[in-house]
Amino acid sequence: MGMKDRLEQMKQRAQDAGKMVVDVGVDAAREKRDATVGLAKSKVDATTGFVAEKRDGAVNFASDAKSAFKEGDFEDLLGRLPLPTSPVQQEWQWSLAKLITSGSKPPMGTGLLLGLLDNFGTIDIGPETVGFDGATAKWHKVKAIRTRSLDGIIQKLSTDTFTESIENLLPPVPGRGWVSEKATSAIFTIWAMVADLAIRDPEAGRRQVVCEIEYKGWIRTKEAETGFFTGPVMALLPNLDQVFRQEAARHGVVVEQAEQTAIENAEARVAWLREKHAAIAAKREQARKEIEY
Repeated sequence: MGMKDRLEQMKQRAQDAGKMVVDVGVDAAREKRDATVGLAKSKVDATTGFVAEKRDGAVNFASDAKSAFKEGDFEDLLGRLPLPTSPVQQEWQWSLAKLITSGSKPPMGTGLLLGLLDNFGTIDIGPETVGFDGATAKWHKVKAIRTRSLDGIIQKLSTDTFTESIENLLPPVPGRGWVSEKATSAIFTIWAMVADLAIRDPEAGRRQVVCEIEYKGWIRTKEAETGFFTGPVMALLPNLDQVFRQEAARHGVVVEQAEQTAIENAEARVAWLREKHAAIAAKREQARKEIEY
């Protein structure tokens, strides 16, 4: 083989080797691209699935709400409410305003009035914050979380001042009657539910429920405490109460029992609960008649 032929052979080998390197690089790049696309597609599918699941849950709940409002079956409605799971990964909120608007479309111009209800009945929990009735705190500022028994929650329900509280909260503007009627009816129904639960199940009456959050303010210690709506709802949703406890444990927050009085005598307790239940039912009917549309 002459020198010229050897040079041509070496040149050809070099070209073949270069082509091999390029092909390997192209194949590697293609595999990496396909893997990246596959991973991205998996993430999109997972995200889309989560969003779709959340959307479907909200749609189903809205549909259930319409039926529940029509039939007055709030117990079934609360049982279908999509609750957060621990660890909580995104902000979750439920409120009196969301309850009364999930069953029917609110009249035009009631947005301001419904917004005012957020300071009256709201439950908030998320990876960063937690709170009740418009008072929220960063988890790292929470010093303690306290519980009350279901009986203790019922003791704080004042049928004499509730209707007045709603009237003072809502300004006399168009739509006030609709919001007031819906809010009053919903809360009195929920009150009757917790009173009935406590009568039927003495053990449930003694069960401790998260109701107070003590946290650091700018100057002094503050408290976010459940009110007319949020206390009974927390009592009726033991799974949500459990999420609060699990999140508190995750953030190193102590859960302790608040001071409260208890009715030790079983007969006296039942009599007191029945009296409370009757007062709630009577106030509900009275409020319905007095509300001006």
